[in-house]
Amino acid sequence: MRASETRLRKLLQGQQHYVIPLFQRPYSWERSDWETLWNDIIETYRFNPVGGHFLGSIVSKSLPGTPEGVSPYVVIDGQQRLTTLSILLAALRDRIGKGDPEGVERINELCLMNKFANDEYHYKIRPTQADLPHYFALIDGTYNSADMVEPNLIFQAYDFFFDALGKNVDEETGEKLDLARVERLLLDELEVVSITLEDDDNEYRIFESLNWKGAPLSQADLLRNYFFMRIRADQQQELYDSVWLPMQAMLDSKALADFFRYQYMSTGHFVREKDIYLKWRGKLDRLEPDDLATKMRELAGYAQYYKRLIEPEAEPDPSVRERLERMNRWGGQTMYPFVLWLYEGAGGRNVDSVSLSIVLRLVESYLVRRLFCGIPTQGSNRFFMELATRIPDGNIVEAVRQALSQPTGSRRWPTDGEFREGLVSYELYEGSRAEQRRLVIESFEQDYENKEPTELKGLTVEHIMPQKLTDEWRNALGPDAYSFHSLLLHTLGNLTLTGYNPKLSNQSYNEKRRIFQNSNLAMNRRIAEEAEWGPEQIRSRAERLARRAIKIWPGPIEQTS
Repeated sequence: MRASETRLRKLLQGQQHYVIPLFQRPYSWERSDWETLWNDIIETYRFNPVGGHFLGSIVSKSLPGTPEGVSPYVVIDGQQRLTTLSILLAALRDRIGKGDPEGVERINELCLMNKFANDEYHYKIRPTQADLPHYFALIDGTYNSADMVEPNLIFQAYDFFFDALGKNVDEETGEKLDLARVERLLLDELEVVSITLEDDDNEYRIFESLNWKGAPLSQADLLRNYFFMRIRADQQQELYDSVWLPMQAMLDSKALADFFRYQYMSTGHFVREKDIYLKWRGKLDRLEPDDLATKMRELAGYAQYYKRLIEPEAEPDPSVRERLERMNRWGGQTMYPFVLWLYEGAGGRNVDSVSLSIVLRLVESYLVRRLFCGIPTQGSNRFFMELATRIPDGNIVEAVRQALSQPTGSRRWPTDGEFREGLVSYELYEGSRAEQRRLVIESFEQDYENKEPTELKGLTVEHIMPQKLTDEWRNALGPDAYSFHSLLLHTLGNLTLTGYNPKLSNQSYNEKRRIFQNSNLAMNRRIAEEAEWGPEQIRSRAERLARRAIKIWPGPIEQTS
């Protein structure tokens, strides 16, 4: 590694070509950054401090030269700074304009272009893929602000500097900027530390140390940079265009990082959000560049499965799609590592859509039964992360059921007897999330053999015996009204779905019964068959629902002693 203090002129003079790697983020400096740079330049212009002004560092690595004599460098760090300075030089060139054709040519040939080089080497700086058309339009002089259809930071930066170069340096005195002085200042007075890596320097390790902890790069950004710094140069463009870019377009930065986390955990090993890059790097360091390219293609395929988890509408099979939707409503992120493992072939097994749908039903049953039995959820993340490692050989459905059925204390899958008891006594309304209790109660309605399925969206959970007892309800419940109310209010037997929640509120049972009789929901019409509503009816309804629940959410394999 060689480091030296230099000026922008020396950095750009000759046939230099700086490549911003295609995997780098697009140009991202904004107005506050441009203003800071411009204020520093104006301060240097006005007060001419000894030693000029320090701009920062540019870290690059030399690449093989071209037949035309161009010396290319890949920019490891400082791309935003370098790109901004070249945009400023383009704005200066255009502000000089026709009044100084020699000045225009001088800036073009010394600072912006390699006159005798072809294609991309014609430009001193080649930005990342997304910025190419906008940046080249500026350098070629074909950009017109009136033609800008949608906002673009490169064009906005140019407009900012072009306007700034046309203003007075001192509004009180009316002193105008001396553009020739600005040119000399930019090229000869702004200090830059140029750090050039040698062939044996590990550029991706250096990039990581510069960006991992200090700059706001996401875990997915770091992984992308790692891949493309190690993959062979002749493979990078094709892999970026056909593999990484589609994956990045399919999943935003947060979702992409989450995918890498859950995919790593699908192998049975936990990783914290902040350690995703670190853990993956430990795995990938062992791979050769060609194997790394293969691994990227493999991961891109798996990412399509993750897309189905977070957006079930992307799942083509309707039965699996419904199960994924239910999983997400329950709060199924803890299950993602295990479901990814199933999607990816479950260790070489045949997991067709029918099998996957049944397994997801078993997992839902495991979670629902545990909720009603009041089993704490602590450790669920680790349980589902490690579940794949405990699946025995054989048919995947039976193997998963067998693994879930192992009596492992706090991880147990409640039996029919435990489940029935919990369904009657558990305070579902207080002990569950809103979507969980809605999903449970909807499942009972869907279990009725309706010739015309009822639309359940928009319905809310209603307490039949109300949360606040009126005099009429107290009289109906008798002398133990408060005791019954406290014991049974939030249990399953006293809950239903309705679109008339505000209207029902604390109404008497007779008023509620009249509305339930005309309900589109079979469960509400069944409630209306009761002449009165009290402890006996609540417990009786809970027992009826429990008998159906045991079929909706099947239980573990019975253990024989």
